[in-house]
Amino acid sequence: MGIVDSSFDNGTPIWLYTDDYIFGMVPVDANGNRWKEVSFTFEEKDEPLYVTERDAELSFQFLLEEVEKGVSFYVEDLNVLLIKDFADSLEGKPGPEKMNSFISELIQNSSKYSSNLPIVRNKDELGSLKSKV
Repeated sequence: MGIVDSSFDNGTPIWLYTDDYIFGMVPVDANGNRWKEVSFTFEEKDEPLYVTERDAELSFQFLLEEVEKGVSFYVEDLNVLLIKDFADSLEGKPGPEKMNSFISELIQNSSKYSSNLPIVRNKDELGSLKSKV
């Protein structure tokens, strides 16, 4: 998966994984103005890989929805209210700053939101992500 291998080239991506799928947001440019959304659904036979590109503001909305509604379905102790509170604290900031701050918060302080958040924290953990595909 070339997207995974190059995902840290323009900044810090977010990779979340469950038993059914992998979800990622990868910065397309170093400023974080555009992001590539990647999802890989394990059981999907025809088109398991879905990739689209959006601006940072819209990407932030999709990322927030994925964490609140998608990942929370798989992670029983995910504190969605705390996540929403953090997201609300970013209100009024530019899209790239929202994306980078939110991703950094989830990676650095994942235990604050869940005892077992299925997230890739750094480039060294990409191998475990690729082994799922």
